Amino acid sequence: MEIRTSALIGLGALGILFGAPMEEHTAPGSFTVIAGEDRIRRYSRQPTLFNGKECRFDYTTPENGHPVDLVLVAVKATALDSAVEDIRRFVGPDTVILSVLNGITSEDTLNAAYPGHLLWSVAIGMDATRTGRELVCKCPGKIQFGERDGRMTERVAAVDRYLTACGIISEPCGDILTKQWAKLMINVGLNQTAAAFDLTYEGLRTPGPAQDKMRQAMQEVIRLANLEGVPLPPDCDTKWLDANMPGFNADGMPSMRQDVLAHRPTEVEEFAGTIRRLGRRHGMPTPANDFFYDAIRRIEANY
Repeated sequence: MEIRTSALIGLGALGILFGAPMEEHTAPGSFTVIAGEDRIRRYSRQPTLFNGKECRFDYTTPENGHPVDLVLVAVKATALDSAVEDIRRFVGPDTVILSVLNGITSEDTLNAAYPGHLLWSVAIGMDATRTGRELVCKCPGKIQFGERDGRMTERVAAVDRYLTACGIISEPCGDILTKQWAKLMINVGLNQTAAAFDLTYEGLRTPGPAQDKMRQAMQEVIRLANLEGVPLPPDCDTKWLDANMPGFNADGMPSMRQDVLAHRPTEVEEFAGTIRRLGRRHGMPTPANDFFYDAIRRIEANY
């Protein structure tokens, strides 16, 4: 199996981050961005910039789609339901679907619509900051992915070859559920704290009440992961923060704070909302995530 044709839906921070190298390193006509006519006109008037370089994508409307080998879903969670329908004509019998949405629920939604096409995946380690159509990124991160049951199949190897050829750091995983929960822990901590306390990465690195609340929320994720049978170690939060935070752009910010500043709907339901629901299922209190859920909903209500 080889990936020769691909499509991307969603030109937010992650869509630009991964779409730009896919466009640059693939054969003409083999990669397209899925978008409605209104968005295509808007993108054409104001081209995307990635670290100051203009990106010129080929666009295809959902109605004019045809099957491709790989579909990369990079929309916000709030747009997933419409994306499920918009990619329908791009999914053929052997199409692989990869979702880089935050949270741990998008694969279930996509797999229900397109059973057997999903590889579970997570995008991690980037410090991308988007302002309008411009993306600035110092750390490009990577895509971790694999079969839900951990098997190293031929389609896993094919996606790895394709992403690597595009210049995207690719990591096939036999423990992708653990990787997804680790990313959820990061999002629950960094994204929600930056949004609720109005902080950049530099602010998140600074000891104080905000960082304390961030660590408490991350610990709640670790405890719930363990209750769900996912073996996140108890010091997973500290190890990740110590290893990664020093390399992030001090003036950059997680995507949820970018959403708040732009008065966009946030993914708080995918983060604190998920943790609160699972906490109730297991009878485990989640006070830190309760705090973030209420704080961010208040911010959204005041847009």
